Amino acid sequence: MKKLVFVVAAVVLLAAIALVMLRPGSGGGDPARPGGLVEVIGGLLPARDLVSADVAGQPCWDQGALAVPPGGTCVTPLPDAATRMRLCTTQGLPDVRVQGVSYGPQRVKPAQLDCSNPGAISLYDDGSRLLVACLGTTPCLLKLV
Repeated sequence: MKKLVFVVAAVVLLAAIALVMLRPGSGGGDPARPGGLVEVIGGLLPARDLVSADVAGQPCWDQGALAVPPGGTCVTPLPDAATRMRLCTTQGLPDVRVQGVSYGPQRVKPAQLDCSNPGAISLYDDGSRLLVACLGTTPCLLKLV
């Protein structure tokens, strides 16, 4: 009986993994995003938020706040230990991307940068860098939340 339960559990687990990998939107061939399996496994691991100490001393950063001049770009190396970050835009029109070693640049949607409800930005790749370009004529100000 125990063998049967184990076999059924293994089949269910394999079926669930296959569904996650093959579901629509699980990566869709987009090299900038990992497949659904990578995101599911990453969601099961303990998350570590990027904190202001992680970016202290980096260009453009001051106490958890990022300032980019109009037309400028700021590149920040991110620690591999951090698995996610929450940023919000307090001023300007930033174009925010996260780029790692294995995956191309992940564009962060403006809705994720809304200070009233900032979305988590996944850092699922080693050697990730935060790339922020400031569009428009107003300086871009963002903060870690």
